[in-house]
Amino acid sequence: MQKSCTHCSAHFTLDTVDEDFFGRIDMPLPSDCPNCRRQRRLMFRNFFNLYHRTCDLSGKKIISMFDTDVPFPVYEMHEWWSDKWDGLAYGKNPDFEKPFFDQVAVLHRTVPRMSIANAQCENTDYCNMANESRNCYLVFGNVGNEDCAYGHIVWKSKDLFDCLYCYKCQLCYECIDCVECYGLTFSRDCDNCSSSSFLVHCVGCSDCFGCVGLQHKTHHIFNQPYSKEEYAAKIAELRFDAHETIAWAKSQVAVLVGKEIVKVYHGFNSENVTGDYLYHCKNIVDGYDLKNCEDCRHCATLDGYKDCHDSNFSAKIGELCFNCLTSYGHTVLCCQGCMSPSSNIAYCDSCFNCKDCFGCVGLKSKQYCILNKQYAKEEYQALREKLIEHMRNTSEWGHFFPHALSPFAYNETIAFQYFPLTREEVLARGWRWKDTESTAEQYLGPVVAVPSSIHDVSDDITKQILLCEVTKKPFKIIPQELAFYKRMNIPVPRKCFDQRHRERMALRNPRRLWQRQCAKCSKEIQTTYSPERPETVYCEQCYLETVY
Repeated sequence: MQKSCTHCSAHFTLDTVDEDFFGRIDMPLPSDCPNCRRQRRLMFRNFFNLYHRTCDLSGKKIISMFDTDVPFPVYEMHEWWSDKWDGLAYGKNPDFEKPFFDQVAVLHRTVPRMSIANAQCENTDYCNMANESRNCYLVFGNVGNEDCAYGHIVWKSKDLFDCLYCYKCQLCYECIDCVECYGLTFSRDCDNCSSSSFLVHCVGCSDCFGCVGLQHKTHHIFNQPYSKEEYAAKIAELRFDAHETIAWAKSQVAVLVGKEIVKVYHGFNSENVTGDYLYHCKNIVDGYDLKNCEDCRHCATLDGYKDCHDSNFSAKIGELCFNCLTSYGHTVLCCQGCMSPSSNIAYCDSCFNCKDCFGCVGLKSKQYCILNKQYAKEEYQALREKLIEHMRNTSEWGHFFPHALSPFAYNETIAFQYFPLTREEVLARGWRWKDTESTAEQYLGPVVAVPSSIHDVSDDITKQILLCEVTKKPFKIIPQELAFYKRMNIPVPRKCFDQRHRERMALRNPRRLWQRQCAKCSKEIQTTYSPERPETVYCEQCYLETVY
């Protein structure tokens, strides 16, 4: 079935698998294309912007993902979890004369939210969306990590600094989309590599430098083999501690990039998949950054989801989830921020360990609730069906929360990174934009020169304010960060974290699929490598036959 998106007019296809899925969750077939659905969800997630404000319950000074301009109270995380308040106190009766989203908007404006989302963490106060991590700093989307800093979507790793979308790695720096790697620096798109630097599209390599597209090699420099002794001697000649060496190495690698053979998607041990960065997956359509997922469509950044559509950002198991953002459990529909296992919930926000709840905000371990009001089981079931019918009549059922309910301006959210728009474009769509004063213009202190070599950096640098060489934004080096640089013998960065993150994001393939032909067998493939890219793209079968 061919459909035209009601927002962007793009054509998209729905097949019998879609019809079966939406029939099982009792929702209409989507009227918006997958990209518009994804953009609408991501407008509710602020990963990177942290603000100083006051806890509205205790008066304590806190760090929060919410600025002072949000309409609802913001509580320090532990205060939010306390028994000093109850979400049921905000309960409302359904009004069938009003659209459902207008009614739930009242709860979105009044129910308290927690300042940051850090669960079972230790010493991770300056992280957001963190779980089971300790001693981490400015890692956003931080799951099962220890001693990590300056990252985004870093999961189950230790001693990682300045990394993006890395999984089960250790002792890595400036790595992008690396899986199960150790001792890797300045590398991207690598699996099972170790003790190497400046690698691109390498698998199973160790003791390699500046290599592109190699599999299971050792002692290579710029794709040329050396003996163990020759390799050690040549590496010893290079000064990794200096910015000049790093710039030179990147320029040399850039000459090799584009000449390699690449697989239709990044990942391994996957079957019947389209998308990118797929590991241990099966039956995936248009999926990105998925681990251990099966029978999922239009999903991204998940681990352990099965039989789900249109969901993002969860490292816990989900089943029969649709149109969800950082929510998991069983039969979770159009929810956001429901980060403890829940079941049979719909249109809930920031609800934890709940069952059979509909249109609720900020509830903990509740059941049979609608708009934060408790009901008996039979009354709940009858009222829920009546509300669903009401939402069908108002054309709300099946759609995610409208953008007006997001507490964030567009440029505060992760949507801004995946769907970049100018200020004028955002305002023209009726969305909010946050204007901020330039911190570079505010800073009046001395300009600190950052030495090229880590050996020339004193411990006093952690007490100084540095200026980003690109944005002129002030930033600092924290003591554990300096200790890591000295341990790894790499220079102190001259760019702020925000700029470093932007540059890493720019190196990733876009979340878009192009129709191409395998360069070897001419089989039709879908890939995130656009036709004008220089890499030679093979289907998975030809790739495995050729490079292994």
